[in-house]
This record gives sequence, structure tokens and C-alpha cells, in this order.
Amino acid sequence: MKFEEYISNLSVDSISLLGKVLRTHGFNVTDHKVPSKCSDIFSSIIENLAATVTSISPVIQPFPAPSKPYNAIPSSDLYLLMEANSLCPSCGQTLVSDKNNSSLGGYVITPIIPPSPTEEQIADFEDLLDLPAISEAFNNKIALCLDCSNRYTSNTTRDECEQMMDIKERLHRNFAAYETLDKMYLEEQIEAIIRQIANVSQDQLSDPLNLTAVRVKEKVPASNVPLIIKMESYVVHYYNFIKSVFSQLEQEDKLNFEDVAADVRRTYRKLHADGLSQDEIFDKLVDWFKNNTKAQSVPACEIVVAFFVQSCEVFHALSQ
Repeated sequence: MKFEEYISNLSVDSISLLGKVLRTHGFNVTDHKVPSKCSDIFSSIIENLAATVTSISPVIQPFPAPSKPYNAIPSSDLYLLMEANSLCPSCGQTLVSDKNNSSLGGYVITPIIPPSPTEEQIADFEDLLDLPAISEAFNNKIALCLDCSNRYTSNTTRDECEQMMDIKERLHRNFAAYETLDKMYLEEQIEAIIRQIANVSQDQLSDPLNLTAVRVKEKVPASNVPLIIKMESYVVHYYNFIKSVFSQLEQEDKLNFEDVAADVRRTYRKLHADGLSQDEIFDKLVDWFKNNTKAQSVPACEIVVAFFVQSCEVFHALSQ
């Protein structure tokens, strides 16, 4: 795969953020031109490296780039901004804004565990100071807006630190899930299923599942009542309808159920491996179906996910 093609296959949000970083370094480029510009820069780097090997007296001509603006966003901050979706995880304020084709950074990369704790903090934090995150590791950094960073770093307490560690863990899980879903394939024909669910009439649902959704209860803890009620309701009313639509599309050679089930099963396993909770996995799968099918109906996507929970592609059975 060519480098330009690789960049083109990134998510819209990733390309947009790359465009912002390029503009902060003086490149007047639209998001549409980001893949080709990145390819040009990459080619220039390779050519310059090759020149140092093949030329006796190499004269390296770096890729021409305008001078870096004062408020330019360092490329090292890019991942942390993407992890936070360019929004402060504490207050929701935008971390990067645009002005005259330039990106203005309104954030601070903030250490979660204080790098130079006071004697009082040392006594309060105790075991936290022994964690690997105390170093300059990525897991000890988070992008916050200026106000939230100032408040957090001013006499940070243990409770505040633990809360920020929880936020960081949630951001990391969500971004890992986003990266996972961005790479996962989904059979395009599933869109026909979702479209029919969104437009089905009550008369067409006259054949509900006679048995209670036993498999749902076997997979979701009894304490998670909202998720159980949501999925059981969907399964009881829609399971047979979806099963019949799958069967019809298979007979017409428009879809292979096992291919779709394998896509869903593989994606679930990756999300589960990323450490997401059942609620998070359910929501991420709904987003995955919605984004890959351009579906307008979120409930229709929820119904499809519930169907695959019942058909054993999503969630493991609870241990007895």
C-alpha cells in the first residue's frame, strides 16, 4: 500500500487532526490535500536519507517548510489530543481551535502524578509514587485545557489524582477501541438489514420470540438491569424478524450470515481484549454499525447488536 493511500484510509477525525498539525507548521493545506502533502514530506525524508548513503559529499535539501509559528502544536502532542478527541476531559472545552488556517493550542500536556511531589504529597500518595506512570511515560500524561490544568496541578490531592487516572484509563480504552473499529471490516450488505429494521412495521413483528432471551441473562450480570432490559426487549421483538431477513438475503445470494457473524465476533473479541466494559462494548459496536453503514437510526443498530448477543457472537457467558 502506498503511503498516500495509507493516510487516505485513516478516519476523517485523524486526517483532520493531521491537517491541523501541518497548518501549525506553516503548510497551507486543506484536509482533502493532507494525504498527498504527507506523502510529499515522507518522500523528501526518504530521498534525503538516501542521499547521505549514496553521495560522497551529500548536500541534504530538506523539504521546504515555512517557519514554525509561535503557537505551533508539537507533533509529540498529536496522539494525546486525538486520545481526548481534542476536548478537555474535565470540562469539555475545545483544546485546539482554528484561526486563519492555523491551529491555536489552548491546552497543556499535564502530568497526572506530580513529577516533583511535596513532602505532604509524598505522604498522601504513598504507593502511587511507586507506579511506573510516575516517569515521563505516556500513561502519566493527559491533555487538559489551561484552566483545568492549572486547577489540577495546584496542590493535587490523592483523590484528584485517582480521578484523573480513571479519566485517563477511560480515554485510553475509548481511543484504543476507536483505532480497533477503524481497522475492522464489516460486510457492506448488513446495511440492508439495518434499513429494514428502521422501516419495519409493527405488523411485521407479529412473530416475537416465544422464549425469554435466556442467552442475554446468561451473559450480562444481574446488576446491569438497564442493559438487560434494553437487549431483552429488542431480542424478544426483533430476533425472528432479523433472522428471517438474513435468511432471505442468503437465498438471494446477497449476503452470507457466517461472514457477517465472523466480522462481529472478531470485532467483539478485539474490544474485549482492549478491556472495555459490556456497556462500552455495546455502545462501540453500535457506533461501528452506524459508521460503516451510514445508518441514520441508532436504535436499529442497537437492535442488530442485541441480535448478535443472542446469537452468541457478542459477550461471553458468565462464569458460574
